[in-house]
Amino acid sequence: MLCEDCGLVFSDPRPNTNQIDDFYREGYRVAYKQAWQPRLKHTYRAGKVAQERMRHLVPLLAPESSVLDFGSGGGELVFILRELGHEARGIEPNIGYAEYSRDVLGIPVQIGGFAEAQVEPRSLDLVTLFHVAEHLEHPVGAFRQASQWLREGGLLYVEVPNVESQCIWPSSRFHQAHLYNFNAATLAQAGRRAGLQVVTTFTSEDGGNVTAIFENTETCTEAASEPLPGNATRVSHILRKHTALAHAVTPHPYVRPLQKLRRQWNERQAIAHFTDGKSLLQCLAREIQRPNRHAIHPTPTVKLAQV
Repeated sequence: MLCEDCGLVFSDPRPNTNQIDDFYREGYRVAYKQAWQPRLKHTYRAGKVAQERMRHLVPLLAPESSVLDFGSGGGELVFILRELGHEARGIEPNIGYAEYSRDVLGIPVQIGGFAEAQVEPRSLDLVTLFHVAEHLEHPVGAFRQASQWLREGGLLYVEVPNVESQCIWPSSRFHQAHLYNFNAATLAQAGRRAGLQVVTTFTSEDGGNVTAIFENTETCTEAASEPLPGNATRVSHILRKHTALAHAVTPHPYVRPLQKLRRQWNERQAIAHFTDGKSLLQCLAREIQRPNRHAIHPTPTVKLAQV
């Protein structure tokens, strides 16, 4: 469904709360990774993704920043943050992946969702939600709750799939586990409705993901649910014109399989040198560059999106 007022795309009908909680607690990782806990190749893949995410996070962090990664998966980002000297922890609803984080990687991870989260108010400098908000039953409420964990001036960093993406086949755009499908405008609006100030929004280089960085300020108040003029028309137009035929005449269907094969080859070569996820992630953490901090802006490889 498409909201005609704001352009937000959402699932209707949707599972009830208990079904959603049960799915993410026990079924989600098995359904999409075919594993109760991450294998070494999963840790490597997620570790490489964490490296890329750190490229954007490092400029936002002071030494020994307090960070919470919500939806922390196998704990790769939390582990790397801790290796770099930050006070990082995670919250992960999936039992198997959370237990792997604690038992194998030795990092502090709570099992549960926002309803079960135990976080001291005003105790964090940064909260990250990487590919989480689209799964949440009430994303605005989650952003509001995260803002209560942040200190004055603390940041909420949210990355989601971009509903405007044209780098995938149209038939793959809507994932059955995604309750909401955002673009830059609707993601920014969700943060404003939660009482957060939008610092910036940007899309990934291939246009597949959109990110919003929000700041917790005492002067910012919750915004009303106001229309976003023109956004519904924009989203509808993009979805209509991105047909299978239109996609087939772009480089994406042919380049992406080759990129996948190259990644798989590199992955096999890399994990051959390791026997456990912990030593692998320690190696990946050592590769991360540490540029100047406190520069709150996208890195040069991303492009700004209009809000």
